[in-house]
Amino acid sequence: MTAYLRNPLILVWALLTLVTVASWQTARDGGEAHHLNATVTVVVLSIAAVKSQLVIWHFMEVRRAPRWLQVTTNGWLLALFGLLFGCYFAVG
Repeated sequence: MTAYLRNPLILVWALLTLVTVASWQTARDGGEAHHLNATVTVVVLSIAAVKSQLVIWHFMEVRRAPRWLQVTTNGWLLALFGLLFGCYFAVG
């Protein structure tokens, strides 16, 4: 049993599960239905960005990939979430 707890992937998986519950709880308690709340949106999108980084880094093995792939995936995530934040605040 302790061998499972020492595995970094199990720890990352547990962290992803915990963060998923936290983002669900934040969105659930974040305001009225059909009412935009900028704080909740920023928190949930930020959590999604961290989760995406963890999945790419640990489960897709990019942390051990060549440097160019690490830079490309980090740039892609920054561009994607920058675009999401930009669209949200431009419309809202």
